Amino acid sequence: MNFVDYVYKKIEESNQKFLTSDQILKLCGAQVGFDKMAVASAIKELVKKDKLVLSARSKYSLAQNASTLRGRVMSSGRGFVFVRPENDETDDVFVLEKDTSGAVHGDLVLVRIFPKKKQKHQSFKTKDQSRSGEIIKILEHTITKVVGIYASSGGGFIVVPDDTKFADSIFIEPGKTLGAKPNQKVVVKITSYPSKISMAKGEIIEILGDNGDAKIETLSIARSFNLTEKFPESVIEEAKKVSTKITSKDLKNRQDFRNDLVITIDGEDAKDFDDAISLKKLGEDKFELSVHIADVSNYVKEDSEIDKEAFRRGTSVYFPDMVIPMLPEVLCNNICSLRPDEERLTLSVVMVIDSTGKVLDYKITKGIIKSCFRMTYRQVTKIFAGDKEERKNCKIVVPMLENMKILAKILENRRNKAGNIDFDIPETQIDVNEKGQTIDIYRKPREDSDKLIEQFMVITNEVVAKHYRKKMLPFVYRVHESPSPEKLSSFCDFVSSLGLKFEGDSEKVVPKDFQTLLRQTENEPYYDALSKIMLRSMQKALYYEKCLGHFGLALKDYCHFTSPIRRYPDLMIHRIISYDLAGALTEQKIKVLWEKVKEASEQSSLTERNADEAERTVDSQKMAEFMEDKIGQVFDAKVSGVSEGGVFVALDNTVEGLIYREYLPQDSYIYDEKRFCLAGKRYSFKIGDKLKVKLVKVDIITRHIDFAIFEEENTKKQRKINKK
Repeated sequence: MNFVDYVYKKIEESNQKFLTSDQILKLCGAQVGFDKMAVASAIKELVKKDKLVLSARSKYSLAQNASTLRGRVMSSGRGFVFVRPENDETDDVFVLEKDTSGAVHGDLVLVRIFPKKKQKHQSFKTKDQSRSGEIIKILEHTITKVVGIYASSGGGFIVVPDDTKFADSIFIEPGKTLGAKPNQKVVVKITSYPSKISMAKGEIIEILGDNGDAKIETLSIARSFNLTEKFPESVIEEAKKVSTKITSKDLKNRQDFRNDLVITIDGEDAKDFDDAISLKKLGEDKFELSVHIADVSNYVKEDSEIDKEAFRRGTSVYFPDMVIPMLPEVLCNNICSLRPDEERLTLSVVMVIDSTGKVLDYKITKGIIKSCFRMTYRQVTKIFAGDKEERKNCKIVVPMLENMKILAKILENRRNKAGNIDFDIPETQIDVNEKGQTIDIYRKPREDSDKLIEQFMVITNEVVAKHYRKKMLPFVYRVHESPSPEKLSSFCDFVSSLGLKFEGDSEKVVPKDFQTLLRQTENEPYYDALSKIMLRSMQKALYYEKCLGHFGLALKDYCHFTSPIRRYPDLMIHRIISYDLAGALTEQKIKVLWEKVKEASEQSSLTERNADEAERTVDSQKMAEFMEDKIGQVFDAKVSGVSEGGVFVALDNTVEGLIYREYLPQDSYIYDEKRFCLAGKRYSFKIGDKLKVKLVKVDIITRHIDFAIFEEENTKKQRKINKK
């Protein structure tokens, strides 16, 4: 037994839950300086190995006795924090500022849960606090860079973070300013984290531009999520060497689709066209649908510099005023983009589908195409609406488009019969000018042209996933598991609060149960809110190396195959398909690929969540900027959520905000958690209620938008209640 184990055994044998360092010294019989140093060293080693934990009050305890758990710090911006356990199934832990041990937002920490008796005597309580504790160890500082405004302070310089959850300010040492000027947005590398006695310190590593510039605000948010539009020099140099010419060698073992009527359908501003489609009618009751996807794996080789960077990024990120691509522009907007009248290499799926939507036969093959038309959703919508000029301009493709519309409807009906859950949540369209300033926000219409592409991509992804599940080869699947019992129970409570009943079996819920509820309520004022809450009750879709099915789509097999320009999982499985078609999957290669698909699944799930959050944050920023000059204006709104602190509302243009209690009509309100209602003696607010609201405050920094009930509406409501 070594000395460290000896000290551990002595602590264990003491049967004492908490010990000071002096008490441990006595247990080990340390009396002279040398012995004390040896014991202190052993204690330090035990703490390092997480066998011993040190509380914020300088007492040690064995890890198994400390009621500890690992989690991420979620700052409130008000001193206290919550620690969100790595296991999402357990509640957050409330931690007072004095018990944070210097941990900041995002840190991975070890937190000790206070005993129940001590929880009752905490000096600060919140409704959300079900348990409290103290942070006893910072395991990892997640945030290493911070974006903020450079400013002078007391003769020195600081950076005030955009995200006040991190710290009040960061001190910038002389000589580490990079020449920044006051009121510029900068990126700071943290060199010293804040503590009880000192502020955070850092050095400026990038100057973004002037504070208040709309495009700089977007760039600032991107940097706060560790997103950068610039590629490493090694990637740029490698991309320049990629051949943009198609040779006879490239055509080997490829099916020639260049004489087929192939088109792309994308948004007006799209530059990277990664999917093209073609359709032939086979008699009265069969269709041959060809879906051609850019063969990105032909240009992005495994373990190349471009591939490593694509893996790191995981996905392209789309903001209203800029795009951060997964691949360098020379690839995503050039040789890999299925541009009209240009020959392009593809991975193609040719499917024979009958009049019920059943796939009778299919072929997955390498191909070469030459797109005939670059069409937009707006064009196709006009054609479907009978626009004479548009139909004349595109007369060659109109008959095929009409048949595509028929097939898309067939596929939609088949999916609906299977129980597909179509949330139909309004998508926000944010239009900006050249300066990145928001000029309009509105609900993006969902037309038949959008649904057409959606149906064709879903059936293609399903066919590819099913094919490779049966082959039992390494693969990246898109999985969406059924709701957890806890989330399902909470959702049922919400449904009950609307006077509805969820008919599903809680032990074996199926997609059709949710689909039925949505169909029953599609004309109700609370439909949008119901769709969002239903979506939140579901598990998060993610990438996984095992095929576990997709609950929301009601499919047993599903993957992401159709967007290799902007999603790494698609590129990964394109590479596997290419190896398979070439007969290059040796036993050793398959073994290596199993490890790679696991890594790709984990990384892609993480980068997707990060990108989604970044996109939502920029949208919130643009909404706040758009509403800033509209203070005092009155809007139609619907209640989209309620909480103890107030009522959330959504405007017709999808902009959301909060009506704090102080801006509600005066009353004695009680938050009814089960009925999702904020009710008083005279007034009550529940999800779906229509209101007239007045904009009272917009905070560009926090992106908060505050409304008040329009007083005229108050008077009408009061009059109505009095009559009753």
